[in-house]
Amino acid sequence: MTFKLKYIFKSWIAGLVSLTFPLAAWAQHDAIPLRPIDQKRVAEIAGQLTDQPSGFGEPISKRQNWDKLRKSGGYDAFLKEMETFTFPEFSKADYFSLSDGSASSSAKGLTMMRNRAKGLSMVTLAECLENNGKYLQQTEAGLRDIIRQKSWVSPRIDYDFINYNGKQYTIDLTSALYAHTIAQTLFLLGDQLNPELRKEAVQALYMRVFDPLKRIFEKQDTQYHSWLTGTNNWNAVCLSGVIGAALTVIPDKKERALYAWIGEEYSKNTLAGFGDDGYCSEGVTYFNYGFGHYAMLRENLWQATRGKIDLFNIPKVREIAQYIPKLEVINGVFPAISDSKTGSAPDSSLMNYLTRSLNLGLSDYEKIRLTGRVNNNRMDVFMVFPNSTDAGGIVKNAQRKNENPLRSFFDKSGILVVRPKSNNALAAVLKGGNNAEHHNHNDVGSYSVVLGKDILAGDPGSIPYTANIFQAEFRYTYKSNASYGHPLPLVAGQQQKVGPEAQAKVLRSDFSEEKDMLVLDLASTYDAPTLSKLERHFTYSRAASGPLAVEDVFEFSQPENFQTACITRAKITAASPGKWLLAIGGRQATLTVDTGGLPYDVTQEEISEGGTPYTRLAIVLKEKNRKGKVTLTYQP
Repeated sequence: MTFKLKYIFKSWIAGLVSLTFPLAAWAQHDAIPLRPIDQKRVAEIAGQLTDQPSGFGEPISKRQNWDKLRKSGGYDAFLKEMETFTFPEFSKADYFSLSDGSASSSAKGLTMMRNRAKGLSMVTLAECLENNGKYLQQTEAGLRDIIRQKSWVSPRIDYDFINYNGKQYTIDLTSALYAHTIAQTLFLLGDQLNPELRKEAVQALYMRVFDPLKRIFEKQDTQYHSWLTGTNNWNAVCLSGVIGAALTVIPDKKERALYAWIGEEYSKNTLAGFGDDGYCSEGVTYFNYGFGHYAMLRENLWQATRGKIDLFNIPKVREIAQYIPKLEVINGVFPAISDSKTGSAPDSSLMNYLTRSLNLGLSDYEKIRLTGRVNNNRMDVFMVFPNSTDAGGIVKNAQRKNENPLRSFFDKSGILVVRPKSNNALAAVLKGGNNAEHHNHNDVGSYSVVLGKDILAGDPGSIPYTANIFQAEFRYTYKSNASYGHPLPLVAGQQQKVGPEAQAKVLRSDFSEEKDMLVLDLASTYDAPTLSKLERHFTYSRAASGPLAVEDVFEFSQPENFQTACITRAKITAASPGKWLLAIGGRQATLTVDTGGLPYDVTQEEISEGGTPYTRLAIVLKEKNRKGKVTLTYQP
């Protein structure tokens, strides 16, 4: 292996480890560490499990629900598409594209790997719906090809290619996906599958995921598996895939109970990664992914124990489930915080399940039609078959109605959503937090302004992942992952620093029907020795269509440079001195700059790092100053 290749993979491993540990310091105090297996609890769970393993949905031999789905018309387009379906092939070139320098991102290899799992889901579902053997041969060929595939893990974390070369098998997001998809195929098609192929598939599951998970506890070593004690989305995704597969195919109850215990115990780390107020620092996209898999793990364990293990019967889960309705700004718009993309939206299947399971009363999500979804043979199956919500698996608590209040405040995490009295006015998300959050972008004090159905200005969202993007030092290589690419100041030439000590302190929060104010102390977020004061004052008025004023008040021990910025994808037009028009989505707002008389320049910089380009409109004070204030006001 060349030095370059080793560096790339070491970069990924280091980045992933840092995501799991230091970047979660704000929520890690209650994380579950690695410890010996609780054999007493395993024995208790063994007594709670059903006699036979079972997966989501029902086997193809039970036709009542499958035939009902087929006749619903919801899968007609899918089955028409399947008539010309070709199973995705494994591409060695794509797998090695990151390491051989032919690609700067792992997306090529990762997409190829995941498309193969999706392909297996699709042919399995098509055969279950049609029930005529039309897709059985294709399913068996695809299954055989996948279980003999050299690696099940994402190419970006196959350090020294230990998986590809068969030296050691490890669990990651992709191998967990493969495991659960394969197990569901075995369960759904049952005796229709060749028995020798079934046996080979189960052996592959043991070799690739079941035994590696057991070895973690045997050796008390999480090398390559820091996700088990980590608190980001990896914990839920890996556990859901491996534990779900084990509950689906392992016949021995005691052995099955071991995996159930691991899922029950270590999924607590997923919850530890959320704020006590339910806030998800990873953003909407990763909420869908991470908490969606937590919900799948809950359903697997609920069904396997007939409700005796219920991962939703934990008070914090209810707070987390309300993250989405609380974070919605206005008109279905969500902020692109952390590694979410602009336009990110909640997964409607997940929200349907959450509101039904937790009795949240989110009527819009309860009305969603769930048939016709074929992205996977896991959630897309259990959601259309009788599940825990049909069998009394509803956690009884006070109902929260689906309403759009004037504000939502994640008071423990320091995130405030302010809304107008009319959907036609301006709304905003104001972000405190710290720079040790999962998928954090050095964005303490950032904000997003929404006008109509568009983000007028604010957080630009994620850019495509590269080999080094998760390492802390590369937050200064990619402007979009640094405070520079956010509506934040440059203080004495410095951007915000990384770490839990870079934290906003809420100095004041005053809320009323007409006006909301939030004052944050941002001084700790900059490594600037001469900085003695940096406060950001947000003032949101519900009068006159909802103007938002963002005032930065700064003081230094000696004169220093200071600038701040508006980040926008709107069309910018200078209107008059100190005033610009921002036009987006057929609407426009004014941006007014007030420096209290301090002379300033304005610069425009287009930033394009693989995502949708945006403009950094910088307000740069011409002279060094010991103190001052700069106010940006957004007015529809």
